[in-house]
Amino acid sequence: MVDALQSAWRVLRPRGLVVDFQPAAVYQPRLALVADGVRREVGPLVRVPDEDVVAAHRARQKAISEGLFASVVSTHGAVRTRYRGPTELRWLLRQNTNWVMDRALERRLAAMWARRPKGAMLEVRRTYSLAVLRKRM
Repeated sequence: MVDALQSAWRVLRPRGLVVDFQPAAVYQPRLALVADGVRREVGPLVRVPDEDVVAAHRARQKAISEGLFASVVSTHGAVRTRYRGPTELRWLLRQNTNWVMDRALERRLAAMWARRPKGAMLEVRRTYSLAVLRKRM
């Protein structure tokens, strides 16, 4: 990420902007069952901090502290994605190798999924970090 911000700094015009959007450094994804506009919490997935994401956050701070960029806006929020069932959720877990569903959550999900209303979907809530940076002269 340091290289990406340095590269962006080199090609930006003076006072040009960079939008840095990435997962929050530390958060726990939340799993829910959603049906008929009602969201029922299943529980948190275990997420081991991702070293690359942590390094990207450090790189952002370093680029600001070294004077390459000034922070214009810094915020965070949530993204919710929906899946048609446990099979698609397992696909998501394979894509995020630092996420784990513990046995208690698996049992709770299986019980809730077995008695789900028609049309129910699974929802995963993740937290993101967003920063708008302005190139310093």
